[in-house]
Amino acid sequence: MSNAYGFDFLRAEHTLPGDGEDPTLVGAATAQPTYDAETTTKSEENNHAALVAAAAAKNPLEKQFDILAFLQAHRSSKCIPPSIIFAKTGIDLSEGGADEPVAKMLEKNPKVCIEEMPDPENPSLLILTYGYQAKFNNVHDKTGLLAQINRCKNGVATRDLLDAYEGVLEDINALVSSGDVLAVMNPEDKDRVLFPRGETFLVELDGHVTVPDMKTPAGTNKFSDINPAVAAATQDPVVLAAIQKAQLEKRRQQQQRLLLENCTIIDTDVDPLKQIRRGEAICIGGQWFRVSSAVKEGVPLSEQPTRAQAPPTVTSLKDLSKKNEQDGYIRIFNKEKIPLDHPLPPTALQNLRDAKKAREQLHQFAGTAGGAVGRVVTGGASSQLLSSSASAANPSTLAAAFAKSVAAAASGAGGGGHMRKRPGGGGGGARGGANADSGGLGGGGVHNPPVGGMDRASVAETIETAKRAASDPSLAYSHARRHGCTKDVREIYLATVKDVPESEIDLHNLMIEYKLIEPGEAMRLPRMKKKNANVDNDGKPKKRRYYLKKGQRITNTHLEGTEIGAVLAKAAEKQSQGKSVGDGGM
Repeated sequence: MSNAYGFDFLRAEHTLPGDGEDPTLVGAATAQPTYDAETTTKSEENNHAALVAAAAAKNPLEKQFDILAFLQAHRSSKCIPPSIIFAKTGIDLSEGGADEPVAKMLEKNPKVCIEEMPDPENPSLLILTYGYQAKFNNVHDKTGLLAQINRCKNGVATRDLLDAYEGVLEDINALVSSGDVLAVMNPEDKDRVLFPRGETFLVELDGHVTVPDMKTPAGTNKFSDINPAVAAATQDPVVLAAIQKAQLEKRRQQQQRLLLENCTIIDTDVDPLKQIRRGEAICIGGQWFRVSSAVKEGVPLSEQPTRAQAPPTVTSLKDLSKKNEQDGYIRIFNKEKIPLDHPLPPTALQNLRDAKKAREQLHQFAGTAGGAVGRVVTGGASSQLLSSSASAANPSTLAAAFAKSVAAAASGAGGGGHMRKRPGGGGGGARGGANADSGGLGGGGVHNPPVGGMDRASVAETIETAKRAASDPSLAYSHARRHGCTKDVREIYLATVKDVPESEIDLHNLMIEYKLIEPGEAMRLPRMKKKNANVDNDGKPKKRRYYLKKGQRITNTHLEGTEIGAVLAKAAEKQSQGKSVGDGGM
């Protein structure tokens, strides 16, 4: 039989053997199929016969269910011919086949999409192909899922999205956990209804978040991990110490790798208990988590007891049940640790490492003013950038202000003469004369040692480097984030909301007392009114005037081909002849 593409020369009998090949083996290999191939073919035939026999014993409804399950499992294939369905399920949907009633049932099923396509074996013929039709067939990934939920202003049930694509339930849970969508539990059918969230309100938490360091366990006996045979063969203490050091380093790396793969505890240098509760959403390293509330080991948060499950909302107004504390949470949550519901992914770990590295570089730069020894960068921008407290300022504005602080420190240390001289240090004498050329600092005593001069190019380079260090994108991952205001701010509001007067007059007087407004300021701003376009500034109706543009002609071309157009054409012709065309109805 000829090759379908005419490449007969690629057959095994036309292939030349290599240098190390035996020509007799090539022919032997292509002469007859192996025993394993025959066994595989027979087993496939037996399995297919068993499928056909099992399908024949089922009623049409059961066959329809099997086909729906098969099409849903291969929803990405779309157009599946009946031959493949018969090979995989044992149900014959071909025209005139044994299961033609099942094919008619599938034609009326809204979950099945049927299209006519050319037969792969005989393209001149058209056959019916089958594919799974989801309710939202335009949803194929997480981005499309979020877009579809945002389009459903009145909400969409979770069960309507479960057949969109493989892994859609994990993406729905991720969107709910991160707060990208709102989830409300329907008590009637125990299903979640998803709503679009709209604009989010995110707040940074105080404290720098870092990955905990895994230290080598202390108390290890010297040479305890060395193989006794190696220790007996090698008596040199230097060699034994080197082997011990290598083994400790290997153990440390293994423990560090194990920690990173299962890192569910994050360190912080500010108490998080006052800012967030267990079960609420928290963003660390650019990824969203829930603060762990699990009480059972090895069980995901969604399968924990109801009292220990995270709420469907990203925030909560009260702590979880006290019984969880009696049973004991599996992950600690204290002034220095934040537990997470699942391990950190590699991207979040890398973001936290980059943030720590950027902070260290910024601290080093601020302490030395970019090389101006003896100067320290001070000011509001540096304190906000280097502090553990959260800041709501614009990062680009902070970076520019930090660069200005560095410029002031560098120019003062670089010989510009802008710094004040210390009294009694810049006069005559050997001491004053020795420090006269040190950049105008005058009197480089013990308290302020002299520094080397910096020219303008060095100062400009220092400022640019400072701006780049302060505007490093990795600094955005230094703090954790949450939805809504923090726990302590909410408690302050709830504790003082009763003290706020309901009367507008009392509220106005209270604001004047605390100097929030001026005494003569109005209680409320006047309501904005839309200006009437038909009235002038004096309140009189405007006179409408119609002006013709230069060269503008009024025509009746739109009346051509109509009865009125014909009458006007006759009147214009009579008028051109000097005849009377009437008084125009006057």
